[in-house]
Amino acid sequence: MITRSGNQGFLAAHYDWILAGVGVLALVGAGTFYALALGNDADGAARRSVAAVERMRPQETGVKAVDMSAYQAAIRSTRNPVTVAEISEKSESFLASERRVACKKCKKAISGDVRKVPACPYCGEKQELEKKVVLDGDGDGLPDEWELKVGLNPGDASDAAADKDGDGFTNLEEFLAKTDPANAKDHPDYLDSLKIVLPLKPTYMPFVFTRANKIPSGWRLEFFDASKRNDYGQMGRTVTAVIGEEIGKYGFVVKGYEQKQERKAIKGGKGMQKMVDVSEATLQRKRDGKIIKLVIVADRQEKPSAVDVQATLAYERGTVQNFEVVPGSEIDLNGCKYRIVEVQAAGKGAKVVVENSLSGKRRVLEALEQ
Repeated sequence: MITRSGNQGFLAAHYDWILAGVGVLALVGAGTFYALALGNDADGAARRSVAAVERMRPQETGVKAVDMSAYQAAIRSTRNPVTVAEISEKSESFLASERRVACKKCKKAISGDVRKVPACPYCGEKQELEKKVVLDGDGDGLPDEWELKVGLNPGDASDAAADKDGDGFTNLEEFLAKTDPANAKDHPDYLDSLKIVLPLKPTYMPFVFTRANKIPSGWRLEFFDASKRNDYGQMGRTVTAVIGEEIGKYGFVVKGYEQKQERKAIKGGKGMQKMVDVSEATLQRKRDGKIIKLVIVADRQEKPSAVDVQATLAYERGTVQNFEVVPGSEIDLNGCKYRIVEVQAAGKGAKVVVENSLSGKRRVLEALEQ
């Protein structure tokens, strides 16, 4: 029978505890080694951080001035915004923000579209619409864009004085009047070239009313024209007409007759009076229907009565033409007919109302005092 020693019996009985203790000692040693290793590396990291901070320390003493260039550039752009060409009449898209400008009073940035923001939202100052840049390469007064539109050459300054459609107006005059230089029927108003020549003059009847003779059918009236010769070569011609008949070729028709008498003082008669024939002949002018009343005269050489105010109109296109006109007169300007509606004095000046015979449109011509 074999027996074990005491020591061998102890190891055999407690070997599992011994193994567990060795394992614990191994773990503790490994942990200690790892901790020491980490401690050494942390010290190195700290040293490296300190070195990096040292390198970042400024080499020069003192404080540097703040760079204001960006701020100053922003201020300049606000005071003098850059204007760019507009690609479209539409509002901005997500690719192009709204243009901003400086308020002309408070200088704060506001919308550049005066149509949307007519006044500054900060100070209330009204803003002015920017004038569109107009290009005129040849300097003839016609914008390049307009010349290209109507078929002219934006590089030829002579075409401003030319007349593309032959209507008597230059291309420049058509541009200023906003008419079509390629359409002879569309042109500035001829009345733009019509001026009143002062002074106004009174116009007189061509004859005087001298007598009324009773006839079976009514009355025959006599009129005397001192400026015409009669059949015997003598100065003065008598023309007669009944009611409803035209007086010679003067353009007047007898419309009526009324017998009248009136008491008038006798010159040098010291309060004495006598009955005077003041019968009236009613006439109508054919060209405008104007009614005129003539009082009978005792002296055939008496000056005819004034019937109208006459104006002289000068047409100043090409060869100057003068027209002597009274209400009812008609003038022809390059095929366009105009009727004179009214002529009257205005202070020391004059006013003439002219009507386009075709369209009925009226225009007032005025002349200042002499």
